[in-house]
Amino acid sequence: MQQLLITTLTITYIGMQLSLFVTMRYNMTLFIKIMSAVCPFILITIKYCIFILKAKSIQNLHYLIREDWKIIRNKLEIKIILEYAHCSRISAIVLFLFADFVVIVIAIVQFLPNILDVVLPLDEPRPRKLLVAAKYFVSQDKYFLTKAFHEIVIIVICALIVFATASQMLVFCCHSFGMFKIASHRIEYSIENSVFHIPNPEKEYAIYKRIMHAVVAHRRAMEFSNIFVSSFNVPYCFIAVIGVISLSINLYGFVEAATISKNMTNLLFCFLMTLVHLVYMFVANYLGQKIVDYNNELFRLIYSTSWYLMPVSSQKLILFFMLKTGKDFYFTFGIIFVAKMETFAAVRSTKNKKNNRILLKYVIKENLNFCLACECCAVLCRCDVQSRLLIYLFIYLVNCVWFH
Repeated sequence: MQQLLITTLTITYIGMQLSLFVTMRYNMTLFIKIMSAVCPFILITIKYCIFILKAKSIQNLHYLIREDWKIIRNKLEIKIILEYAHCSRISAIVLFLFADFVVIVIAIVQFLPNILDVVLPLDEPRPRKLLVAAKYFVSQDKYFLTKAFHEIVIIVICALIVFATASQMLVFCCHSFGMFKIASHRIEYSIENSVFHIPNPEKEYAIYKRIMHAVVAHRRAMEFSNIFVSSFNVPYCFIAVIGVISLSINLYGFVEAATISKNMTNLLFCFLMTLVHLVYMFVANYLGQKIVDYNNELFRLIYSTSWYLMPVSSQKLILFFMLKTGKDFYFTFGIIFVAKMETFAAVRSTKNKKNNRILLKYVIKENLNFCLACECCAVLCRCDVQSRLLIYLFIYLVNCVWFH
């Protein structure tokens, strides 16, 4: 019942916003104003539906977490896994505070005319408008507070959805970090001074067993990470595409509000939406980069161990372990989106620059600000030439069909 209610509220609110295209005359300003809010709501609704449909996969991931905790062997490993559990808890608190900050700022901007009428009153009350444009079939002035309350409730629900889904992702990522760290700890202490005092046959078995435990921890970490990624890979392809479009539109809306219309309300709203997109993108890429770093750290630890002091059988196992960890391991969401910091802050190569200039010249000749906003977003997401072409073609078709 709760899932049906939340889905109905968000979908109907999206429909109320899109209905303005039917009742109002089309122009670029209207398109940007509506779509800058519609795209984030669509993004959040899709994400909520994905988590509903993937409930069994999420339950299975929690079961794997419990199973992984059973292979912990000593107090130091317990301390490591608890440290990462605490890290996920702190990250969830920070995420909750950020969501609260965004909601509070939106509420203040929405009721800013009412606040100013009390603090700095004028001869006539200041005009009051909804921050998110939507079609209500009632009087705007008479039921303004009711509509504003409905708007704030929807925004709070969406903020809670983002918080719940993102914090769940953080838990899974932090567990993967902990398992990689445990594997690193086991390989680091696979050879200790106390081992050399053991008789030769027993020493060989002791070293072999320690390396085997490190291999098991690494295998469990990779299995959990692969299951986690495969559970959300295909659905996040749609989220990645809509996210790129949403960020592009909000970037253009921010530039347009700052330079052309000089509308402070739209400026703040587009700035907040752009900030949320960039923060979410940064956190996702940062978590992906951490996985890459932990895998590389494990490879360096294996390489720096005193493998030459090990028996031949253990050296063979170490070689196998190095082959496994020597391969690049990273999160790939949306089939083509590789989560790492290089994706977030990539510098385009000379070839890509040349292709982008050709696309910019021949695919789109109007709405330059919109195109530049999409280009900024494409650079942040490190989209290839084909992805850029799809974005530009989308803008070009919208421009031809609606505005010409």
